[in-house]
Amino acid sequence: MSTNHHEHKHHLKIDDEWKIVRAIVGNFVHCTRHPFAVDESPTSIIHNDREDVVFLAPFLPLHLNHILAVCEEGKIRYFGPFTPFAWLKTVEIVTLPPYAFCCPGFIDLHHHAPQYAYAGTATDRLLTGPGGWLEEYAFPAERSLRDNPEQTRHLFQKVVQATLQRGTTSVVYFGTLDVVPCQQLVDAVLQYGQRAWVGKVCMDRNAPADYCQPTQQNLTETQQLVQYIYETAGKRSTSPRLPLVFPLITPRFIPTCTPELLSALGDYARSEDLHITTHISESIDEVQWSQALEGGAEDATILHQHGLLTRQSILAHGVWLSDTAAQLLRETQSAIAHCPLSNFFFANQSLPCRKLLEQGNLVGLGTDIAGGYNPSMLSACRCAVIASRTLDHQRQSLTNQHEQSSSASSTLLDYRHAFYMATLGGAYALNMQNHLGNFEIGKDFDAVVLTVQSNIFVCPRRDTMADIFQKLCNLADDRNVSHVFVAGKQVIGSS
Repeated sequence: MSTNHHEHKHHLKIDDEWKIVRAIVGNFVHCTRHPFAVDESPTSIIHNDREDVVFLAPFLPLHLNHILAVCEEGKIRYFGPFTPFAWLKTVEIVTLPPYAFCCPGFIDLHHHAPQYAYAGTATDRLLTGPGGWLEEYAFPAERSLRDNPEQTRHLFQKVVQATLQRGTTSVVYFGTLDVVPCQQLVDAVLQYGQRAWVGKVCMDRNAPADYCQPTQQNLTETQQLVQYIYETAGKRSTSPRLPLVFPLITPRFIPTCTPELLSALGDYARSEDLHITTHISESIDEVQWSQALEGGAEDATILHQHGLLTRQSILAHGVWLSDTAAQLLRETQSAIAHCPLSNFFFANQSLPCRKLLEQGNLVGLGTDIAGGYNPSMLSACRCAVIASRTLDHQRQSLTNQHEQSSSASSTLLDYRHAFYMATLGGAYALNMQNHLGNFEIGKDFDAVVLTVQSNIFVCPRRDTMADIFQKLCNLADDRNVSHVFVAGKQVIGSS
């Protein structure tokens, strides 16, 4: 993405081979790199003296009055300052209102689709134990979908619609123990045009007798779901386009999976080059339970022993990771799905997110429906900022620092860091940074348009465009989502 006029012409000349079908005209915001990269100067691909580019942070440019062109394959073929190109007469044009911003689609790294039915309840329960979250809510809700295909279809349609309506274009979905409901989740994702990673939950111990499977059945049904996804959505290695749905290896967490099952899943993931997701070091109870079962070893060590820490791994929570475990995740390039809202309820701790990002860990955001009761990634962004504040308050309390010192900033995140984690950070976590996460030419056009409505007050004489974008980050909800695009196709909003 260059701001040189002649280079823009060069891009267009190359793109003559591609059929441009849609152009978006207006303001664009996206992250161009990691927020804590060593080079703190504004990204070199944009000239600093341009009046139509405002840097909200060195990694976060706001492009004013720009144009983005999408080809029939759903990829970005041009992005630059608005020019009345001749080809605009032959394509669909979406012109954004003055106080609207086209942003990369949000990426939710952790979402239990079957639990959406009871989101907003059970916030008074512990995670494990008699009467706990898993026993009284999660397992029964997931199990109930086994014999109710119509209920399951309706629920998953609502899940996909709810997330799309809030600008979430990509989701890492936990399914259920049973393969058929997982196939219905795949169907719902494809029906509404979302992008998703879908996995069959695997458990062969420490689960209710009627919601547990033998080791081999877990593996067999996982393979069945993988094949179903390949048949319905395409296989990445053979598909001309990036598939909308990817298979996902999904051991629930270490206490419910025997070493034999973990090893089998790790071997299968390696043989098929599959993404992996599970929970890691979520709560003190879970950590102690895992250690009691596995001879005192940490979650990260156990997962690594079974081949489940890879560049394709997304690990939810991680708030109780030791420094050694965090280093192991860096070495294996395994990503953390930071779920700040559910961490407040079940983890009794907040993830040291900034520290991990600065150390080089891959970190994105997850809603963790239904442990986190809000399906909005904007809400997850706000919770991430608040969680970083609570950590800073703890730090100051422990060190008797009642005045914020220069070192206090080392724990803090703001709305710009959270926006990174919800977009480009999520793409890096999924190892999809070459395809998703920002508006670089050649990437798939996954985007959400945020616009001010009656619920957000704008004072034109006072508010800058940067102010208005920050207001949207802090105040917007589904009412402020006017358009959503996935792979170039508009899936939310009127034409």
